[in-house]
Amino acid sequence: MYEYTLIISQYYYSRHFFIVKHDENFIEKARAFAEELMNYKRDANNEKELYLGDLDPRYVGNEIRPRYNINDCGDIYFLQANYANKLMGESWQYKNDSRRERQGFQKKAVTESIDKHHCENKVFEIVKKHFEIA
Repeated sequence: MYEYTLIISQYYYSRHFFIVKHDENFIEKARAFAEELMNYKRDANNEKELYLGDLDPRYVGNEIRPRYNINDCGDIYFLQANYANKLMGESWQYKNDSRRERQGFQKKAVTESIDKHHCENKVFEIVKKHFEIA
């Protein structure tokens, strides 16, 4: 079993990163977390059914995989490792992607949507509700 999970929440060019402790209830926690986060990231008028991507029960077997992806209004990635330092290095690559993508002109509608649907403090509260931050 893995020791840690890196959770990456992406919304347009905005990404937030959290390293959490991995436990035997990972799949159930990840599903509940993903549902709450997707509801936060969606507009109120979005009636599309929630889809858990790689965490959908149809795709999850008995073995914990090293990576799970969910593509909805923005993406959610779960990366597993036995060492937090490995995940920290992974997060730096995603952070550099965000830095590169937000350079130059950004539409006002995009920045306003990020402010409304991807506030780091709100995402942190959702993560903390479902996982133990490492």
